[in-house]
Amino acid sequence: MANKHRRNIIIICFIIAVIFIVKGLLTKKAPKEIPPRPVETALAIQKDVSIYIESFGNLYSPNNVDIKSQVTGAIKEVRFIEGQDVKRGDLLFIIDPASYNAALDKARAALMEDLANLKLAKVTFDRNKKLFEKQLISKQDFDKYQADLASSEAKVRLDYAEIELEKINLDYCYIGSPVDGVTGKRFVDLGNIVSANTGPTLVNVKTIDTLYVDFTIPERYLFSMRKSLAEGKLKVEVYFDENPDQTYAGEVELLDNTVDNNTGTILLRAIIDNAKRALWAGQFVRVHLILGEYKDAVLVPYEAVQLGLKGSYLFMVDAQNKAQLRYVKTAGRQKEYIVILDGVKTGERVVTSGQLGLSPDVLVAEVSTGEK
Repeated sequence: MANKHRRNIIIICFIIAVIFIVKGLLTKKAPKEIPPRPVETALAIQKDVSIYIESFGNLYSPNNVDIKSQVTGAIKEVRFIEGQDVKRGDLLFIIDPASYNAALDKARAALMEDLANLKLAKVTFDRNKKLFEKQLISKQDFDKYQADLASSEAKVRLDYAEIELEKINLDYCYIGSPVDGVTGKRFVDLGNIVSANTGPTLVNVKTIDTLYVDFTIPERYLFSMRKSLAEGKLKVEVYFDENPDQTYAGEVELLDNTVDNNTGTILLRAIIDNAKRALWAGQFVRVHLILGEYKDAVLVPYEAVQLGLKGSYLFMVDAQNKAQLRYVKTAGRQKEYIVILDGVKTGERVVTSGQLGLSPDVLVAEVSTGEK
């Protein structure tokens, strides 16, 4: 009887357990669906772009002249305004010329005296030459008259040289600009005494209608650069970080004759036309050395491309709004874009933000779908 009662209790418990299991299965919720990943995207575009090497440098003037006095004296006049455009030969300073005018007058007076002495020495020589030919005077006396004539001639030549020197010194009192350019800050005032050659810089004059930019490129680009140079003039573009869309064109004028062993780079110099005065000497600029051009290149925003163990890759969004992984071959940056040689076609939409956590076939939601 007891066994029968125990068996009934077990059966009842089993039935209750089955009921709870069935109830749990009936009330179990469906798995929660993973929401789409938020991303930003942009279209791959097509355009002609330059093949270039990126570098940087500083602009500087081809003619950067520190004006100094070549004579000693007081500043008598200043004939320009700081920051003024000047032409070659324009008068900038006048050093007091009084002492140099006096020295020139003295040299001219000495010349007149020595010319008179020369005339007398020549007459004396000619008279005694006839006497010597008749053996009326000794050879020693004749030699003396000949030496006196030669000495007088030398003094006259020395006087002419002294006059030219004093003229030069007098000209140095009138200091003109040696180049077309723009004056800088004036470093002397009226009345200041300046020394010849070793005195202070009076003012600086710079040419700015054209400017140079010196920059370096890695040695590994040397052969491709020389090949392009052999085919014609190498072009450059310079721009500023704050306005990368505004570029200024120039041409390479110098390829240095050696590679710097310390840095593994080679120096180039380009000349930039600056007739509109948009550039200024001393400014820091970015430089693109243009080696060629890609026709109808495919470009995507630079931030779309990631670097992985197997190389460069990106995610594109297919027609079902699912992310798809693409390994790509790139060919260099073009400002905010990068050139894609293989892996993406024009018009395909690529992910530019939100790549973290993406995997193939993951559903995405576009936060921004406009072209960049």
